[in-house]
Amino acid sequence: MGIRNLNKGIFFFLIAFMFVNYTQSQTDFIIHKVKKNQDIEKIAMIYEVDVNIILEFNQNIEIKKGVKLKIPIIFNGSKEELNIPEIQNIIKSETNLNYESLIENITDYEKKKIAVMLPFRTKNINFDSIKDSREIIKNDKLLNISLDFLFGIEMAVDSFSKFGIDVEVKIFDTGADKNIIHELIKNNDFSAYDLLIGPLTSNAFNYVSKSINNSKVKIVSPLSKTDLDNENIIHTIPSDDILFEKIISYVKKDTIPSEKFIISDSYNKIISDKLKRIFPDAHQFFSRINDSGIDTRTMVYDSLDSTFVKGRNIVFLETKDQGFVSNITSILNSFVNDSTEIILTTTNKNRAFEGVNISNYYMSNLNFQYPSINRSIAENVQDKFIKKYNSRYNSYPSKYAIRGHDLVLDLLIRLSCGELDNNNLNLVESEYIENKFKYVKDNNGVYKNSSVYIMKFKDLKFVEIE
Repeated sequence: MGIRNLNKGIFFFLIAFMFVNYTQSQTDFIIHKVKKNQDIEKIAMIYEVDVNIILEFNQNIEIKKGVKLKIPIIFNGSKEELNIPEIQNIIKSETNLNYESLIENITDYEKKKIAVMLPFRTKNINFDSIKDSREIIKNDKLLNISLDFLFGIEMAVDSFSKFGIDVEVKIFDTGADKNIIHELIKNNDFSAYDLLIGPLTSNAFNYVSKSINNSKVKIVSPLSKTDLDNENIIHTIPSDDILFEKIISYVKKDTIPSEKFIISDSYNKIISDKLKRIFPDAHQFFSRINDSGIDTRTMVYDSLDSTFVKGRNIVFLETKDQGFVSNITSILNSFVNDSTEIILTTTNKNRAFEGVNISNYYMSNLNFQYPSINRSIAENVQDKFIKKYNSRYNSYPSKYAIRGHDLVLDLLIRLSCGELDNNNLNLVESEYIENKFKYVKDNNGVYKNSSVYIMKFKDLKFVEIE
């Protein structure tokens, strides 16, 4: 996890990135929409640009009517001589939203400015010693996450550069210290940015969002959930309610007849009873309470013996206790045979389902499925993205690096489609390597990501099934 092989070059890249404004794409571009009967030679003549230069900036793009090309401004004449505003207006006048592709709605080619708050805690780093710095990075989990997320952002800006839109990113080190955050807010005008991403932790994020509540800048919660309902907050992590509704909807759509079962410990009785109201015919079970009235978070084989029917059995397991998950999956697995199928699911896949005591074989045999905010890295982009990331940072991208890439790339594209408050535009769903986004405005005017995956553990691998 994290940066395993941090070398001197990457370390000083971090330092440079943190204290210098980063601007991607120094070449000026305009966007040309190909008209009927226009070929590459005619377009090159219009802009007095060599054909090969246009092809270099538009690789693997078929030149046909309606396609948008990036044209680098490399000529002696002025922009007015080429009537560029008129050309740009051809695109900006298109008001019909394309709900199939967010990219097709890009109309704003102005520079985007983003501020990012990350807890690097550089005051703890000895800049005179690479060896000491490497040890700090190796042992500091929060710094590791911040580095990975930062590298993901850099990858996103690099991916976004193909649209010919400049991006300025300013990194602020919060030091994981409330006093430092206070000084950052006091000494910087964050309303000058299109977005403020972070901080990463929920407490720090809540403090920042409350402190600059009246600012025009949109504040993005990248990794944590928050209950705040300020209109300038963008909730990128789907809420537990959205995850719950997603798996319930998926189970209800299953056309194969099945028996439903609900197993939980006493600490999750509320969610168990909620499931029982949704599926009134479901069989409800709770973990064993000992003579002292303490929940043992265990069940015995006899408690479920002769319970399951031939055919399909769907079992909801609601707990946050790893031991209980291990106990139940072992029992359930013993009932699976050629005539009895058991599908294990949960409305909340927490760490209890991932512990070292959990048998992957049992989970696979039980067809474990659950709602998730992300998926496993997509096979069709795996090689390309991983190779590019590895060549740049000498490590495999962590989930935080991929999250940083997907989230920031999506936000940059949405910014370039117009105002973030465009409710119709936010309903356009986008999907990247491991994450997807579709924002719904709630009654308080707050935008929340509602895109959720249904994942399944099959053949000892997690696969996306919806």
